[in-house]
Amino acid sequence: MRLAMIPPSAILRAWPDLGGMIARACERPGCDHTETTLRAACLAGEAALIAILDNDGRPVAAGVTQVREQANGARSCWILALGGHRSNAWLHTLEHVEAGARHVGCETVEFVGRRAWERLLPSYFAEACATGTHYSKRL
Repeated sequence: MRLAMIPPSAILRAWPDLGGMIARACERPGCDHTETTLRAACLAGEAALIAILDNDGRPVAAGVTQVREQANGARSCWILALGGHRSNAWLHTLEHVEAGARHVGCETVEFVGRRAWERLLPSYFAEACATGTHYSKRL
């Protein structure tokens, strides 16, 4: 599998293949985004659309990420939505997202998810927040 950043000029072309996976991710409890708002953020350059492709180049997962820069210059990659065809596809894509975040100079990967994911993500620090559990990992 490999991660592919979808350039802004190709988002509308790629969305029919990837949008359904994004929509299913948005249906999870704690997600405060919709497929529509995430597509708009990607088109506006406020977020990035990523595809995780199998060895034949077919998408198996999709996500929307956002790099946030803090006042001290530290960068963090926020996963706004991440989903795939298989129920556990997102777990396998985290390594790829982490590698991509490192590549663009991020120090952490962060997202909000379900409390139960804590046992599946031992390398992430988990802390309760208003919308679920905030997960973070120093890279």
